[in-house]
Amino acid sequence: MLPAELDSPRGRARLLATTAALVAVGPISLDLYLPAFPSMAESLGVSVGDVQLTLSAYLLGLALGQLVYGPLSDRYGRKPPLIVGLVLYTVASVLCVLAPTLPLLVGLRVLQALGGCAPIVISRAVVRDCFDGPGLARAFSVNTSVAMAAPVLAPTIGALILRAGSWHATFVACAVFGVACLVLALVLPETHPVHRRTDHGVVDAVRQYGQLLGQRAFVVPAAIAAFASATLFGYISSSSAVYMGVYDVGATGFGLLFALGAVVFVSGSLLNMRLVRHHLVHRLLRTYLVVQTVAAALLLASAVAHVPLAALLVPLLVTKACLGGTLPNASAETVAPFPTRAGSAAALMGTAQMGLGALVSSVLAWSSATPSVEMAASMTITSVAALALALRPARVRPEPLDVLEGSEIV
Repeated sequence: MLPAELDSPRGRARLLATTAALVAVGPISLDLYLPAFPSMAESLGVSVGDVQLTLSAYLLGLALGQLVYGPLSDRYGRKPPLIVGLVLYTVASVLCVLAPTLPLLVGLRVLQALGGCAPIVISRAVVRDCFDGPGLARAFSVNTSVAMAAPVLAPTIGALILRAGSWHATFVACAVFGVACLVLALVLPETHPVHRRTDHGVVDAVRQYGQLLGQRAFVVPAAIAAFASATLFGYISSSSAVYMGVYDVGATGFGLLFALGAVVFVSGSLLNMRLVRHHLVHRLLRTYLVVQTVAAALLLASAVAHVPLAALLVPLLVTKACLGGTLPNASAETVAPFPTRAGSAAALMGTAQMGLGALVSSVLAWSSATPSVEMAASMTITSVAALALALRPARVRPEPLDVLEGSEIV
């Protein structure tokens, strides 16, 4: 239920814009510095593959930190842990600017992620606090599409920053964005009222996670969301090497191509917003995954054949468009049955997403195959895994589940 100050069209728009900005901490932190990989490698005296470890480190930090912030937000409300996390993120971003070596930068990226995961997981919990039923899927689509506007601009801005300065300046930009999000968090109304909060300590929080992992209504959609995220991270972690290495695209061209992929992703989310008004969420999820898997398989065949970049982009962009529907629908299905444990459910889902993404990024960083083949193979494997889960026959939902009217979980 929306707080009184947000219970209006303008208030709902303000809420979704704020949560989308908070979710964008992830894309900004992941995408802004991608064009700087070659210059970072030269500056730090390492390979581009080694620099990819900073991406894996960030994803690992996101995976671990969310397990803490979810239960904290269920117990103390959304705002206090959100503010603490944003302060940590901003300070760590400043420290990244000063890092003289790759190992220290990798460690600071973990610290940056431990702060940056707070706005990601808590923004999802805030959305669940305020919406339910089909409106929840639409809200996640709005949230996702607005948040994904960040990758449209981030690599391009990163390329412009590199023209004016060094790779260090990209982390200065992260710190500035962290301050802006902190201001938004301070004025955001509390959406988790006292009467709905838990009183769980550490042991109870762990027990909550165990209970969620025992619920098929949580595990299946959360796993689908994790594999879909891994599909996206397979693209993100390899895109610089594919565009700038295999196809010899410059930093500015890379930014434009990355922005094109983000625009297509947002378009898929916007289409999903319309479709969920008339179709069951899970049915749409299955359809998206079928098309996504076929497109990913065609992408792999194109990469193996080393087709021109224009031909490679066709199945790649179709895959990205499908992810614009897969991710919000899987996320909505994961948290919908658990309104009183939305923070814990969102955290555990986020941990699965980032943990699998970190694993995929690490494997790609150490792989010796052609970057385009690596990317396509990872996107195909993870799409197939998500589709296999989505096509499993429905079962009777296990008890107990949090009460939620109008849930469309299968």
